[in-house]
Amino acid sequence: MTEPGQRVDAFGRPTPEPEPQVPQSLLVARWLWIGSVLIGVVQSFIQLADRSGLITKLRQLNPDLGQQELDAAANSSIMFAFLLKALILMVYVVLTKRMLEGRNWSRVVLTVFGGFGAFNALITVLTVGVVGTAMVHQLTGVAISWVEVLFSLVVTAVEVTAIVFMFRPDANRYIREAGARLRLGRPLR
Repeated sequence: MTEPGQRVDAFGRPTPEPEPQVPQSLLVARWLWIGSVLIGVVQSFIQLADRSGLITKLRQLNPDLGQQELDAAANSSIMFAFLLKALILMVYVVLTKRMLEGRNWSRVVLTVFGGFGAFNALITVLTVGVVGTAMVHQLTGVAISWVEVLFSLVVTAVEVTAIVFMFRPDANRYIREAGARLRLGRPLR
């Protein structure tokens, strides 16, 4: 027996509703989120490629360390940075996969992440712009280079663009339709 308004085939049998197609804007948003993490990986690689600079910083932090201990600390720092970036990448891949399944909570989480990143970049740019990198280093002990500021701005631009794509009308419509299917117990394939 069919419900009123339900689609039927030529023999009167109920046919399944067509699954909503993931809109291009959500696919673009997914790759923008993943790209923002990969830009961060490039930034980390550039920073950590200067091994002698890293060892010099470690030596300034703890002048009592020997060369072997400094080398071990530098290796640990590099490994930790790349493992952290890999973990962040996995989180973003899972969140964007859930977004493409129509789960609105993942869009919200990604938006919060992007918002925090944009706020951090804004504060960094304003602080460096107002007081300069030398004063930031003197006050906080953290050396911020203009390259780091530039990378921060690029990542922020990519994340803000991803947020815009996630909330375009076609994406909103898809999330509503897919969310309704999920609530009815019919997840997308």
